[in-house]
Amino acid sequence: MKNALPEQPIAPLLDYFNRLIPLNQTEKELVLASFHPRIFRKRQYVLQEGNVSTHFYFIVKGCLRMYKVDEKGTTHILQFAPENYWLMDISSFHGMKPSLLNIDALEDTMVLQITREDLLSLYTKAPKFDRIFRVLIENSFVRLQERLLQNISSTGDLHEFGALGKTATKAALAGKI
Repeated sequence: MKNALPEQPIAPLLDYFNRLIPLNQTEKELVLASFHPRIFRKRQYVLQEGNVSTHFYFIVKGCLRMYKVDEKGTTHILQFAPENYWLMDISSFHGMKPSLLNIDALEDTMVLQITREDLLSLYTKAPKFDRIFRVLIENSFVRLQERLLQNISSTGDLHEFGALGKTATKAALAGKI
């Protein structure tokens, strides 16, 4: 990934929102004003345990992972977030408390980020976003439940992870099991 941002880094986010609920021009302008592009380099921390999660991330290009390192030094991966996915430590972000998790970039990754304050303002200025983000959180919760069920019945075969295997390394995926 080059240092320069694409001409329209916001386009994938607008497409994402429009697939859920079409946006009018005013709402599109609110998105442009509220979300800001940022690049994280491979292995760069997005969030470190102990810090407060201050942004909600939409992944435009690349892949992030959220994980916990236990007291024995074992890495436990909670989630991968490839392109067109969202990621944050919801407990830290909404509770404004130190995170128990880490988030890092598995490859050079471009995100569109929004602060908690800007997100709350977006809900007030355009109530449609309250519904959009409710659906987003509901979908995330469904994926979490599916993942828990998968872990209960997992054989450890890396083929179980499908297309994600093209993005995440085998070592990173092995930490997910």
